[in-house]
Amino acid sequence: MKKALAQNPNLLRTMIGLGLTLILILSYAVYAATIDSSYYLYHTSNEGIEHEVVDQGLSDDNSTQTWTFTTNRAMTWVNVSIIGVEEGDVLTVSVSEGEWYHHEMLGDEDADLFNCFEVDDGYEEVSVCDLAASHNLVAESDGTLVLRGIVSADLPMGGLGSLFADSLEEATDKAETMVSDGNGTRVWTITLESGDEIHPSEFSPDVVTVYHELTDVEVFKIDPVTEMMWSIAALIGCFGLALVIPLTIFIAARAKEKRDDRLREAALASEGDIEEAGL
Repeated sequence: MKKALAQNPNLLRTMIGLGLTLILILSYAVYAATIDSSYYLYHTSNEGIEHEVVDQGLSDDNSTQTWTFTTNRAMTWVNVSIIGVEEGDVLTVSVSEGEWYHHEMLGDEDADLFNCFEVDDGYEEVSVCDLAASHNLVAESDGTLVLRGIVSADLPMGGLGSLFADSLEEATDKAETMVSDGNGTRVWTITLESGDEIHPSEFSPDVVTVYHELTDVEVFKIDPVTEMMWSIAALIGCFGLALVIPLTIFIAARAKEKRDDRLREAALASEGDIEEAGL
């Protein structure tokens, strides 16, 4: 590197100028993306509502009991639980209009390689939810049976979503349309099938759904100063990696050169001593 700088004294100045130019270009790119973003964030309420179910009575042999409840707003999660079931009991939840997603691992904290909506990455096989108007779950032991589902895959389950639009007005229209498309009156039917006789008022399902209403739409923004600092750090890191190898070679070469000089001086000194002793 020393020889290269000696042969081309403008090399260092060129590298510094190139680095500053790259920094300015990256800074402008970040700034332009910030002030003229085509991505928008929309916020929705994420409110859990408990529903009262209507008892529709028992079957003739008292082995099946049915309840109903009604929803009329855009929603994502639906959770139905029954306490006191026995092993082998079957819980079925169906909707009068449309289809919804369900999987036994949905909402399970210990779920591994699980994605409710199918993603084909070509590498791993993952479990996905089933889409149907009716889903059921069999109790594996005595206790509480919980059936979870997702009604709309388009609405943001966390209350925050993003979309692409040319203006804030267009983004607002898209978000409003997305939420309004999820509205609609649905009648849900809960059925519990038991191997034993079911007594009146023995079971009472707990039902919770999560509703969404549009609250705000905003332009996606990033902090230009923060992004510029990250860009500078990345640029310095790239130049650092590019200079590590030649600097290492240069330092090793200089160390070897100094070692050779010391050995040469020691050899010359030894020859001088021998000549003086001979005289």
